[in-house]
Amino acid sequence: MNLAMLLLGPGNLHRNRWYVTALGAALFMTGLFIIIDASDTVTLIALEAFGWVMVVTGLAKMAFSILACGGGMPSFFGFQGLVLVVLGIAVADFPQQSENAVPWLFGVALLVNGLYQIISSLVIRYPNWGWFLASGLGHLLLGGLLFLEWKKAVTWVVPMFLGAGFLLMGLTTLRTALRLGRYLRRAESDDTRMAVPYFLDFHVPGRFRKRYLREEPAALPDCNEDHGDLLVHIWTPTTVAKVDAAPNLISRYVAARDAEGKFTVGHAALEMNPELYISHCDGDPTAFENSDEVWETLRSKDVPGVFLPSFEEEIKTYVQPSATIRFRNFSAGQLRTFWTLYRSVTAYNFTNRNCSVAVALALEAALMGSLTTRHRIRTLFWLLTNKDLWVAHFIRWKAREMVWTPGMMLDYVVALHRVVEE
Repeated sequence: MNLAMLLLGPGNLHRNRWYVTALGAALFMTGLFIIIDASDTVTLIALEAFGWVMVVTGLAKMAFSILACGGGMPSFFGFQGLVLVVLGIAVADFPQQSENAVPWLFGVALLVNGLYQIISSLVIRYPNWGWFLASGLGHLLLGGLLFLEWKKAVTWVVPMFLGAGFLLMGLTTLRTALRLGRYLRRAESDDTRMAVPYFLDFHVPGRFRKRYLREEPAALPDCNEDHGDLLVHIWTPTTVAKVDAAPNLISRYVAARDAEGKFTVGHAALEMNPELYISHCDGDPTAFENSDEVWETLRSKDVPGVFLPSFEEEIKTYVQPSATIRFRNFSAGQLRTFWTLYRSVTAYNFTNRNCSVAVALALEAALMGSLTTRHRIRTLFWLLTNKDLWVAHFIRWKAREMVWTPGMMLDYVVALHRVVEE
């Protein structure tokens, strides 16, 4: 929903903020009803709904596996999606027969997710990793409780989880509607005046958001001003390391070892000729002597960063990119304004302010409002039923939860290109 709102643009959201408010209230009340009235009928309905949620989630992961550009992660999520679809159909079609199995499914899911959050937060130390560590421990405790009390759990576990999910979605939607009010005056005069502040407030995570918001963005340049297409260049770790073997999960999305034994993590850059090139890196963003340096960099604090001036300058000492994706439907003014604010801070951080983060944010700023039409409801329905949007949403969610990498960036850009350009 968040990504769909971004592509529709803040003007559409503002004009329909009362619909957003009504949707949030409906979701909140539905969740409250499910939790309070956990009767047998509600439990069976919740079980069936839970099954179909599993099916939809599984289909989204299978779509990601099919549409992504190869490697270990798509294969892993394809298998995971297939399992979710099979289990979801079983639960949805036979809710009464699935009552005893559902607590076990929740228990296993909580334990696996808890271990994943604990290990990834301790190893990578991405932003707010302490909260993810605490969340992982909470998942383990709740999963263990379900196994200990599994016979009684079916009467409360599904209604509680489903109801809590609706409550959180409702609260998030209501919060979005309330925050839109602060852009009321700007929206009444000119939608473009609220575009970049809206993007910074709603879609830019991290420590520098407040600093950007304090600075009044420059007036957006004339949209008719001549400019080239938007090009996203991606160097995957295997391309930079010149590895001929088929990539696995680590080499495709994290780092690869070259012939000299050094590790490389790849790179990402964005270009709009003739004057704009976004390539954010530290002194040497690609080479590490050993795996210890990779993990040390993952945990590092901010280091001085540099912005390379052009694509030609970049490839003088580099290899040709793995892929270049071209966009024509975008706002050059929004991109220029965002880049003016972003480059005012040169700090580089591997986990929350790296080359892929800069490209992801710049691309989203440029694409914001790219699907604005007079048929807003029809476009929103098309977006929410578009498999490529769900693939992009899933990648964006995981990347923001952990860290953007060039490998994830490539899959994300390809999915967005299908939504916006095709």
